[in-house]
Amino acid sequence: MWKTSPWMAPIYQMTRLLATLGLAIAPQLMKPFLGYYYIDVNVNITADGNATVKTPPDYEGIQPIQLAFLTLASVMACMAIILVLTSTVFSIVTGKCTSAYDVLFQSNDEFDEIEVDPDESKAPPKSDSEPLKAETKPTRIDPFSRPGRILVFLIFVAFLMNAGTSVLYLSFMYTYLYEYLGWTVQAATSLCSLYQVARFIVGSVVVFVARLVSPAKIVIFDLCSMFLGSVMMLTALGLEGDAVDTLTTIGIMMSSFGDSNILPTLISVADQSVQVTATVMSLFIAASGVSMLVTGPMTGFLLNASVVAYPASLLTLISGCMLTLTVYFCILRWLKSSKYWPE
Repeated sequence: MWKTSPWMAPIYQMTRLLATLGLAIAPQLMKPFLGYYYIDVNVNITADGNATVKTPPDYEGIQPIQLAFLTLASVMACMAIILVLTSTVFSIVTGKCTSAYDVLFQSNDEFDEIEVDPDESKAPPKSDSEPLKAETKPTRIDPFSRPGRILVFLIFVAFLMNAGTSVLYLSFMYTYLYEYLGWTVQAATSLCSLYQVARFIVGSVVVFVARLVSPAKIVIFDLCSMFLGSVMMLTALGLEGDAVDTLTTIGIMMSSFGDSNILPTLISVADQSVQVTATVMSLFIAASGVSMLVTGPMTGFLLNASVVAYPASLLTLISGCMLTLTVYFCILRWLKSSKYWPE
């Protein structure tokens, strides 16, 4: 799709909007099921007074949080079945297996009958000496060439680190606020929803901005906002009182500006210099999957040692992504002035 339309950059940005909207609603739907892990019980320690401790409740059968995940899994399974059936019915009705490009951009001209000029059959055969049409020269580097492999590897590393930050923002934010900073369920879920709402709003704006601003400038803005947000979150742990919650909230909301569109923007950055084939795209998706498998357990292990691990992990991943893309753009600038760049 991205090879055939100038609207591909906005379409890249639109791919995550509906998912972001769902992520904004999810914390509020899950809120009734959260906060049931502990109940307050008065325990008499000495004759002088009582001490309040937290003990896990004794549930018989399915716990509330398990019921929530079972409900979510059922909804996802139903949606998967609906999508498969829709695709199957559409293919049967149209008589062919259509791609997303066929559904969105294909005109009806393809199905019109082709009229043949009766005089065309009487035309003399073309001479073999006639010049052939010039083939379209590539304007991007072959991903399987030596410089192409270097650029693909750097984008692969950037995807690896960016997926790690996504895991921390989406999967660990509530845990960090509720378990480690002592926020209430209401406050933690509200900030998680506000974070996703901000991502949705900024992502909607970038859909229109993507046609006017280059992906390089957008990704620089994304990384700078995420970097400043993680610095604020890390700085907040050194403060006391309400300043901790205030600076943490500002840092999280600032990070939402960059996290709203950095994934599709990275794809656009790569597509401007390298021919993003199906093989290349599969490498990018694999990088995201590997990072999700590794970053989550590692950060959870580090959080057991220190609360600083959460913002420190964010800052490390974002800094690594910034360094990787800096090297990428430097190499790209050198390639454009060298013999390796297609003329």
